[in-house]
Order: sequence, then C-alpha cells, then structure tokens
Amino acid sequence: MPTKEKVNILWFRNGLRLHDNESLLKATKDKSHKLLPLFIFDGETPTTKHCKYNKMAFLLECLEDLDTQFWYHGGKLNLVEGDPVEVLRKISKHFSIDKLCFDQDCESIWLERDNAVKNFCGTHRITVEESIGATLWDPLEIIEANGGSPPLTYSQFCHVTKGIGQPKKPVADADLTDVQFVELESCENLLSELTVFPNIPTPQMLGIEKEQDVDKIYRGGERGALKYFYRRIEHEREAFLEGAFLPNRREPDILNPPKSLSPDLKFGCISVKKFYWAVMDAWNEVNDDHPPGSYTIVSQLIWREFFYAMSANNPFYGEMARNPICIDIPWYENEDDLNLFLDGKTGYPFIDAGIRQLKKEGWVHHIIRNALSMFLTRGDLWLNWEHGLNMFLKYLIDADWSVCAGNWMWVSSSAFEKSLNASVSLDPGVYGSRVDPEGEYIRKYVPELVKFPAKYIYQPWKAPAAIQEKADCLIGKDYPMPMVVHQEASVRNRKMMEELQEILQNSGMEEPSHIKPSDELEVKIFFGLRANES
Repeated sequence: MPTKEKVNILWFRNGLRLHDNESLLKATKDKSHKLLPLFIFDGETPTTKHCKYNKMAFLLECLEDLDTQFWYHGGKLNLVEGDPVEVLRKISKHFSIDKLCFDQDCESIWLERDNAVKNFCGTHRITVEESIGATLWDPLEIIEANGGSPPLTYSQFCHVTKGIGQPKKPVADADLTDVQFVELESCENLLSELTVFPNIPTPQMLGIEKEQDVDKIYRGGERGALKYFYRRIEHEREAFLEGAFLPNRREPDILNPPKSLSPDLKFGCISVKKFYWAVMDAWNEVNDDHPPGSYTIVSQLIWREFFYAMSANNPFYGEMARNPICIDIPWYENEDDLNLFLDGKTGYPFIDAGIRQLKKEGWVHHIIRNALSMFLTRGDLWLNWEHGLNMFLKYLIDADWSVCAGNWMWVSSSAFEKSLNASVSLDPGVYGSRVDPEGEYIRKYVPELVKFPAKYIYQPWKAPAAIQEKADCLIGKDYPMPMVVHQEASVRNRKMMEELQEILQNSGMEEPSHIKPSDELEVKIFFGLRANES
C-alpha cells in the first residue's frame, strides 16, 4: 500500500483572508507538509442556512478572492460540499492529515459542529490548532475572568477586558513562497466519494435563486476590503484632526453606500485586530498619546465583542422561549400584519423603504435597522423579535447571529436594555426626517411617492387630495394607508410593558440576569437620539 502524502488542512469558515491569519501561519510552519486550503459548503457555514442571494453572492466573492490569491502562489482554495466530519473522513482515506487549523467560531451555534470535528480528529491522531481570529479577545476568557458568567453591563465588560489587557497585535503575513499545495480535484479516487467544485459555484448551483428586483451593489473579498479599509482609516484620522471621533455615527448618511466595514468584518475579509489597532494608532499619532486612545473611539467594535461574549455559552441566544437572558413577552401572533411588514407595505414610507432596500441590496444603515426593529416589536406591531432576526439573517450581508440577535433583543426591550422599558419609542412617521429631511431615501426605494413634496413624504396620508393627485399617487389606492396609528399603538404597547413589569414584580419572580445599559444616555446613543429626545 503506497504511503499517503502528509498534509496540513487550513479550514476556512469566517476568517476569509490571508492577512493576520494565525491559522495560516500554523498550517504552513512545517514546509515539508503540503497545504490543503479548504472551504466546506455544509449548508451552515457561515450562517448559509439563513441566506438569500446577496449574502451568498458576497460570500462566494470572498472565496473567489482567496482562490485567486492562492493561485498567485501556485495553489487554490478547495471547495467541497458535505458534512465537515464526513469530508475529513473521506480526505483522510487518501491523505495523511497531520494538522487541522482553523479560527475559533465562538458563537454557541457552532459548538456541535466543532466538537464533532475535534472528536474525529482526536480519534484519528490529527492535531487541532484553533486560533482567535474573529474577535479581539477570546469570549471564553472574558467569561472566565468575570467569574464564569458574561459581564452584565457594558461598563462591566469594559472593566473586565481592560483587566485582561489590550487585544493582541495582528500577526505577520504568512510566507507562501515555498509552500506546496494540494488540489483535491486532481485526486481521481477521491472525486468518486466527495463533491468537489472545480470552480467557484454560483448561488443558483447552491440552491439560492435571485429574487425579483435584487440589485448587487456590495462586492466581497479581502483585496477590495483592504483598499476600502485604508480609506476608512484616513476618514477616522481626519475626524481626529477635527477633534471628533466615530465619524460614521456623527454624520450618518442613510442614502449612499455605507462607510462601514461590517460585512468585511463579518466574513473576516478584514481582521478586527487590524481595524482596532489602526484606529488606535491613528488617534495616538494625531494626539501624540495625550490622552491615549480609549474604547470610546472604537466603541462599535467593543459592542460587537460584548454581544459575542453574551452568546458564547448560550445556544438559545437567538430565540425567546428557552433563552435565559430574554424575557418571555406575550407578543401578538398576527400573520397578516407580519406579511405587510415583510413585504414593505406598512403605509409608513420610512419603514417600507428600509424593508425594500434590505431585500434589494442586502444592507441598510443602523438608523433604519433600529426603526425597523422597534416598529415590528414594542413600538407599533407588538410582534415577536424572532421574525425580524430571521429576516435580517437572511438578507443582511453583515448579519451574524450574536450581534444581530443581541440588537433585536435590545430594541424590543427583551434583554440588553432595562427590562420591559418602553420610554424610548421611535415615531416611524418622523424618525427618518432628522437625517434625511428632503426624503430622498424614500423616493429612491418607494418610487410610488417620488413626486410627493418633502412636507408630506414621511406622512403622505396627511397630504391634501390635490397634492396626492398631482403626485400621481392616491393614498389607500396607489400606496397603502398606515397599517397602525403609531400614537395609539405606542401608548397601548407602553401600557402593556408596564403591566408586565408589575406582574413580574408582584409575582416575586426575579428579573432575568441579563445586561442593562450603564445609564439612560447609553440607550439614547444606541438609537442615535439626542440627549433631550425620547
């Protein structure tokens, strides 16, 4: 029997890049072993179980970029389909696998998959090398440092992580000069057992059809992300020179393509450590380390870490009933209302524009995400936040389970905010006008209202009949009347929240142990409100 060739496998999941890739360094340390770069389409990774066209297309572009970079070094990214354990079992019949290297997926939904893979490796004498690549800190280390449970407030989280110490600096790029690669498609015996894609598949080949009106705007891939990253850091540096920070939040632009790198961080095209330290270094250069950079200037990254830590040991984090940090609120069950919301036919132009952009392009600004989340839940419709989470996971190219579920629980007052608090309620007929007073965003995504004057663009039902006729859009015929009256619904919902709060208090039940805002200002900052707004 011929001796099997020794290989190290680099298993890509979410860290779809070559820079700051500790797993790549470990897999290529021993040049006597060939490198087998691998991505497995298992219907799950990365969150492809909940995936529409734009999100899958973005992922495939990330994989194509990786494949091209490996091609420059004489290799390729091997793309296979199947269960990870079965894929490894079949590969191990033809190759001697010395090491399996991958980045940690800290979200608890991946525990079953990763434990099964580790068990297989343990029984087949394969060394597992797991690195921290998707987060600044290891969430499990944060939990351990906090006494075995996640920190309960954002300020406590900051305190614990400062005690652990600064995040590690990015690692050096791997030298692929003398690396020899494995191409599975050249192994004829294996091809009869394993589905290997010779080229990058299309979304349609993976069972995902392009929906009507889908518009592909955002492109995935490490090299493109890095170009944008350097422009983004320069944008941050300019803000520091002006004595400001967080320019994306200070000057929100809901109409134009995002200045956010969130899709690239979600798929790991950009290293979060590289981002963190680039912002910190820019601050320190501008300010000469007086004062040194703090969490304040990278707060969006810290919130991301916060949500990862909260979900790390909670497999039910993305649902209400079995989730220990989520209050079980008796939401309405109204399929008709839900369908109007999901179809972008609520009668509130700002809400409908957000839904339509989300389904068309796979991205919406955080201001719009907050408006959609509140409208569906405690603001107006009083429907379960799980419906919104499922929609976001399918359509948003930057949606990951931890951050997305955390935001939905926060906005719906189910967790992460003061329990059952409805003191902040966004008016869907007013909220967007603060950042887009002329209503250009609505005109772009709700073309029925393109001729409406700015005075009525957010509340077209208030326009006189003559103006509606002139705009070629009769409300109730060409565009729907509001499905709810916000002023009435918000009062009713606030009252129900207060009643639930009283029931919990009178029953002697303990409030669920989840994080709460450090103060009221923190809540308003989250929603993008001024200190005097409610």
